[in-house]
Amino acid sequence: MAPLTSWLPVRSNQAFDFVVKIVGAPASGLAQGWTRIARSLARQGLSVMTQTGRLNGRFGEYVLDIRLATRPFYSMGHGCDVLVYLGKAVPDCRRFGLQPGSLLLWDPSSDPRSYPMLPSGVVAYPVPFKALSIQSREELDGKGCAALGALLHVLGISEDTLHEWAASVSAPRSFASGVAFARDEIEKRDAYSIPSVRPDGRSGLLLSCEQAILLGYGVSACQCRTGCEIDLVTSPARWTAQHLSLAGPMVSLLASDGYPGMQVYRGPQGKVLALLRGNNSAMASCLKAFRSPTIFVAADVPDVIRLVKAGHHLIRNGLSDGVGVLIEDGLASRQQSIDTWTLADWIRPRNSFDPDRDGLAQSDAQNTMIEREGDAEADIGFVAWGTVQGVVRDAVALCRSFGLNVAGLYPRRIMPFHHEDIESFAKTVDRLVIVESSWTQGYWKWIRPPFSCDYATLTPPQGRPLTPMDIFLREGLGAV
Repeated sequence: MAPLTSWLPVRSNQAFDFVVKIVGAPASGLAQGWTRIARSLARQGLSVMTQTGRLNGRFGEYVLDIRLATRPFYSMGHGCDVLVYLGKAVPDCRRFGLQPGSLLLWDPSSDPRSYPMLPSGVVAYPVPFKALSIQSREELDGKGCAALGALLHVLGISEDTLHEWAASVSAPRSFASGVAFARDEIEKRDAYSIPSVRPDGRSGLLLSCEQAILLGYGVSACQCRTGCEIDLVTSPARWTAQHLSLAGPMVSLLASDGYPGMQVYRGPQGKVLALLRGNNSAMASCLKAFRSPTIFVAADVPDVIRLVKAGHHLIRNGLSDGVGVLIEDGLASRQQSIDTWTLADWIRPRNSFDPDRDGLAQSDAQNTMIEREGDAEADIGFVAWGTVQGVVRDAVALCRSFGLNVAGLYPRRIMPFHHEDIESFAKTVDRLVIVESSWTQGYWKWIRPPFSCDYATLTPPQGRPLTPMDIFLREGLGAV
C-alpha cells in the first residue's frame, strides 16, 4: 500500500499496491533484468508499470520506477514505498519522499563514515551491493542485479521462482548473491510482499510503446476473429509474437530531421501515423497533407493499441482522410501491463457498423474517443488528455475514496476537439479544472477553445511531473 502522507489514515480495504524506486544503478543489466521479471509478474495477473529516467535532468542519476498492484491503476502514483539506492553518496530519504512504514535498501560501503538520516518509522536494510557483485566477478551489471535479487527476496518471492528468474538476468551470479545475502543476513521487519498470483486468476501482457504501436497495426490488419481472441487469452506470448510478425512488413519507420528523437510509424495505405516522442507541432507537420485529419493523444501504453486500431476503423469507414496517434515523450520510456481479457474485448470486431453509434463519439462500439467517470453532479470536474490523464484518474479515485464529490472527463481526440462534450460536462460540475501535462500548457494553447464556461487550469510544477497527490492536495483538500 502506497503511503500518502503520515497524516492520512490507513484503510484496511486497500489492495496490495506499492511503488519501488531504484536509483543510481547503470541502465544496462538492471533495466533488462527487471523487464524479464516484470513480464513474469504481469503473466501472474499483477498490474505492472515501469518507467526509466534521470534524477535532476539528463545528466542525473539513473532511476527505475516500478509500481505493482493487484488492481488496475493508471499512473506511477506518488511517493516512494521502497527505495533501493545504489548511488555513491548516502541517500537523502527526505528527497525521495520516504514515509513511516517505507523501506530502504542501500550499500553502507558507499560512505562507511555516514549513516542515512531516516524519518521516523522507515525500515532500513544495509546490503553490500558492490561487494556482492565483485565476489561474483560481474562488476558491469552485477551491482544492479545483486540489488534486484536482494529486493525480490525481501518482497517474499519464493526460492524456486528466484532461481528461475536468475537465468534471465545479465549477471545471474550477482543476482544469486543478492538473494543469498537477503536470505541469510536480513531479518524482515517491513510489511511489503508480492502475492504469488492475482486473486481472480487473470493474466496480463507487459508491453512497451513500440510493441503497442506494432500490435495496433497488426490487430487492424488481422481483423481478429473468435479463434484469435481465444489464442490471446490462452497463449498471450504466442499471440503477441504472431501479431508483431504480421505488423513488421507492413509498417514503415520514417526519419524526422526536424524533430530529433521522434519516431514516425506509418501503416498500410499511409493514412494512420503513430508519432513516438512527438509533440503537437510535429503532429501538425506530419499530417499537413491531409484535408481534415483526426488526431489522438495516447494516455498510456495499452491506449496506443486501441487508438491505432480506432484510426484504421475511421479510415476504413470514410470518417477521416488521415489519422495521427501522438505518444508523448513521457510515455516512451514506460512499460505497462494489460489484462488479456481486456485486450481481447478491444480487438473483437463488431458485426455491423453504425455511423451514429461508431462515429466520432465512439469507435468499434467502445468509448474510445472520450470517457467520463465519477459523480453525475460533482463539486469538481477534471478534464485531461495525454499522459496526465492517468494521473487524474488516480487522483479522482483518491478524492472519491475520501468522500469528495468529483468527476473526470478524458478526451483522447484533440482534433477535432470535443468542445460540445466539455461544455456539457461543465454544466454538471461546480468547478471545472483543465489539467495539462506540461507547465507550458502546449495543448490548451494550440486548441484555443472558445468556451462559454469558466474554468481553471492546473499544470505540473516546473521540473517534475504532476502526481495524484498534487491534485488531491490542491483541488480535493483545497475545496473542503
